[in-house]
Amino acid sequence: MAEQSRAKTSPAAWVDLRGKVALVTGAARGIGQAIAATLSAAGATVVATDLDAKSIGESAAVSGCHPMVLNVADENAVDSVIAAVVERHGGLDILVNNAGVYLGFGGPIADMKTETWRGLMSVNLDGVFYCCRAGARAMIRRGQGGRIVNVASTQAVTPGVGVSYDSSKAAVVQMTRTLALELAQYRINVNAVAPGATWVQPGDAPPLGPETLTFTGEPLNDQVLDRIRRIPLGHWGAPEDVAKATLFLASPMSDFVTGIYLPVDGGWLVL
Repeated sequence: MAEQSRAKTSPAAWVDLRGKVALVTGAARGIGQAIAATLSAAGATVVATDLDAKSIGESAAVSGCHPMVLNVADENAVDSVIAAVVERHGGLDILVNNAGVYLGFGGPIADMKTETWRGLMSVNLDGVFYCCRAGARAMIRRGQGGRIVNVASTQAVTPGVGVSYDSSKAAVVQMTRTLALELAQYRINVNAVAPGATWVQPGDAPPLGPETLTFTGEPLNDQVLDRIRRIPLGHWGAPEDVAKATLFLASPMSDFVTGIYLPVDGGWLVL
């Protein structure tokens, strides 16, 4: 009966998140900001978190989200924030782990410092683990299922940015698959969305020419630059492209989808 009822719902209901509570990490700008705004526009009550208190307050005010300061690398802070969300809003239905850093390019492994490796892993991998653990506990206790969406990267399967960043994103993908199996019994769907080349500088047109491109001041290597210049769809992605894919994975449209790695890359991985 439940399956028949679900099949008869209208397409409009497939993206209706009214009554759902979502938490998005790293939501002050870029992809995280777009995801939080999109889930809010779909009707969800969205708690937008970031380490930058000023920026998350300003961003949340524009998108109608509830701002909270969160350092995902601090497991106690993660537990406290998710507990506060459950107490204030009655539960947690959707968790989007977007917070990440790029500081770990760090050059070749022979020159990489341990603090560079650990600094990146503490956010990109440990932070996802802490949030998944706290989010899963809240969803299991409530007993109404849920959605976890981890923001990975195409670099999880196409190395080239750097050993620390690429390794962290590959680990997130494997964590996603493992948790999809583990949490299926609780009706918690766990998936990953994987941005490719996404232009996050507001007001600036993304380049596609031969100029050298950088992330956080460090030049991208020739392999990555060549792929960006040859994106089959002919342009960079926008944060909203990733947000649309996240909405799919967070909504009833993906009721029967779990454990996937969904690239949003303009065909990058086809190259």
